[in-house]
Amino acid sequence: MKKRILYACLLGIIVMLAPALCAAESDDTLGPDLRIMSFNIMHPDWSRVPVKGRDEIVSEILCSYHPDVAAIQEAGAKWHKALKPLLVDTGLYAQACRQCNAEGFIYCCTTFLYDPHTLRLVEENVLDLDPGDAARVLSAAVFERISDGARFVVTNTHPAPREQPEDHRRNMAGLTALISDLRTRYAGLPLIMAGDFNTPEQDGYYPELMEKAGVRDAKYEADTLVRGCSTFFGWGSAPDPGSADLCVDHIFVGPGVGVRRFEAVLGRDIERASDHIPIIADIYFIPDQTDGR
Repeated sequence: MKKRILYACLLGIIVMLAPALCAAESDDTLGPDLRIMSFNIMHPDWSRVPVKGRDEIVSEILCSYHPDVAAIQEAGAKWHKALKPLLVDTGLYAQACRQCNAEGFIYCCTTFLYDPHTLRLVEENVLDLDPGDAARVLSAAVFERISDGARFVVTNTHPAPREQPEDHRRNMAGLTALISDLRTRYAGLPLIMAGDFNTPEQDGYYPELMEKAGVRDAKYEADTLVRGCSTFFGWGSAPDPGSADLCVDHIFVGPGVGVRRFEAVLGRDIERASDHIPIIADIYFIPDQTDGR
């Protein structure tokens, strides 16, 4: 299985580099693309579905699409221990925002995997949406692209579900406040926000968050929209490519970030990996258009 994952990674690198090289040839000022993924991999303790078997599917998906940064949600201790030998110990990925702040917990459920061959980790922070709740945080990382030294900020979050309305409201309010602080702290750096926001597009929190955070949905900014279907579908159910009612996972981009391609990923035994599907956005930086406030 490790050989299959390695082969998938090599193929993913080739597939990813081809359009990036073509894009760089067409406009040298934009630089190469970066691929961002957001993926809720379903906590085994909350869902009562073991990690065993699912870890190999998740690893193959990550290797096949080979994001530079993968924002992972619901990554409990069992996920950390399962993915480490498959992805981290092999040198394919490194991890950011690994440790949480909550007493009695070691691993952060809202973490990052990033490609250490293309990116360097500059800074990492795990900020609480709900103090004491290891699952409700805003993870933030500053990365530097090795090829040109370009720096950018990626955040990852997972607010409480709408079925817990008071918790959801409090988490969303805390999220917008923290993002405002980050924009001030890292003024001048491009911002990408990823995560399972538990907020579909028809919910009032969706436009409110974008307005207050000063971001746009990468799906609707993309030059090429491959697929934009619902991202939550329930464990064991086949995702419906024709449904867009439950787009709760999002990638948002701030000023100075363009989006070449967006895709909600289907296939690859995705329904046996999680109750969410991953989303990917191929982004690029636009000179002199970042948030300089």
